[in-house]
Amino acid sequence: MNHDITILIVEDELIAAEFLALFLRKEGYDVIGICEGGEESIVLAQKLKPDVIFMDIYLKDHISGCDAALKIVSNIETKIIFLTAYSDDEMLKYAMDIGAVNYLIKPYKEAQILVALSLALGQTNISSVKPKSILLTLKYGFIYDRDKHKFYRNDEEVKLGGKGLMLVAYLCENSESVISVPELSRYIYGEERSTSTLRALVSRVKQKLGYDIIENVSGLGYKVIKKRH
Repeated sequence: MNHDITILIVEDELIAAEFLALFLRKEGYDVIGICEGGEESIVLAQKLKPDVIFMDIYLKDHISGCDAALKIVSNIETKIIFLTAYSDDEMLKYAMDIGAVNYLIKPYKEAQILVALSLALGQTNISSVKPKSILLTLKYGFIYDRDKHKFYRNDEEVKLGGKGLMLVAYLCENSESVISVPELSRYIYGEERSTSTLRALVSRVKQKLGYDIIENVSGLGYKVIKKRH
């Protein structure tokens, strides 16, 4: 159950922090603390030992979110999801190198929060008794679980990793729509990339899956191919 998952939010913009906390609580997660500084986050994390920390990279005190996270993960077991308004490749690489499981580029959407959180928690088993409204059935036996925000085939989680899983999960979260190349690029890379860059990623995903479940809608973007009943 989501309420068993404890979350700490470190964000120096109070409105953004409250929005995130409100949304997470609505989804059933236990937000056990909000703070705005790196030093305070280290103290709170040690005390509360949250399962997940949403950590803003750029904080207003003398210690950055990355440095705070490094101190935190060296002392307790937790998952870090970084928040940033800037697609700084060097900083994001550093953030991932110190153990972050994901990052969100502001302004992020609610679906993106859930995808990032689910990837952080790493749920691996799909329930065979999920209501059909929770499961999105795709071609060739693939299933997307809207509750866990995970991708499966034959009841086993599909290990795409990194950007490939971000691509599939985001398309599935928005399965009723064709998602444009700029929107997908901003979500996956934090900035707009060329059509060829995204096309190469889609091609790698298709090759790894061995099946074509992503449709290129000419001139519009991409969508997942749902199973026809």
